[in-house]
Amino acid sequence: MNNANGGNILFHFKGDASGLQKTTQSIGSMTKSILMATGITKALSVAWNMVSSSTGDAIDRFDQLNAFPKVMKSLGISEEAASESTKRLANGLKGLPTTLNDATTSVSRFVSKNEDIERSTEMFLALNNALIAGNAPMVNQQAALEQLTQAYSRGKFEANEWKSLLVAMPGQMKQVAKAMGYVDTSALYDALQEGKVSMDDFMNAIVKLNTEGIDGLESFQVQAKNAVGGIKTQITNMKTAITRGVANIIDGL
Repeated sequence: MNNANGGNILFHFKGDASGLQKTTQSIGSMTKSILMATGITKALSVAWNMVSSSTGDAIDRFDQLNAFPKVMKSLGISEEAASESTKRLANGLKGLPTTLNDATTSVSRFVSKNEDIERSTEMFLALNNALIAGNAPMVNQQAALEQLTQAYSRGKFEANEWKSLLVAMPGQMKQVAKAMGYVDTSALYDALQEGKVSMDDFMNAIVKLNTEGIDGLESFQVQAKNAVGGIKTQITNMKTAITRGVANIIDGL
């Protein structure tokens, strides 16, 4: 590096260690000033904070994914089938704010009822897409998922469980009712209560609508993708991606 007179700064202080130290510090300060002026330092700080805050979630993800095959084995599901389910879930959740941890937990609860991991995986992905497509606050989506899981395990809806679904995804519930041949959600609820429609019938309709639209409407899968364009969702997706990356590092170690 040259000074204004054309001399070499690093060798200007011949035999003077303190001069070299001062020059080095000056260069460091200048570099820091440039970084701060361009916002790079702040960006790096934000990025590092996101990675640091995701470490706990990454450990949870790592533990959950390692526990999932063991839980499935206790339910009579092979390790290979559990692995395929995990891959299917990971692919199905790309671009969505749902974590793989939550997905495997829900699939485990479905499997404990129907003993079919492949069907349970598709059930969760379809239901998750329908809930996201409903575009309700996350707390409502989570409550509806919990309520439906309970109803499925019991084999019948309670009034509060049905209401939770209507709050979280009203439009999607109307589509399910229409796909099953009912004029509205009230008629479908009555049919469920009277035993004319089973919980399996209801879940099968959601799974079908996940890939097929009705009356010119797009599938739940497409509706969900269209509903996650907001900044808040994108930030959640970023955090999920970081968590996934850190978990992969932990797995590699």
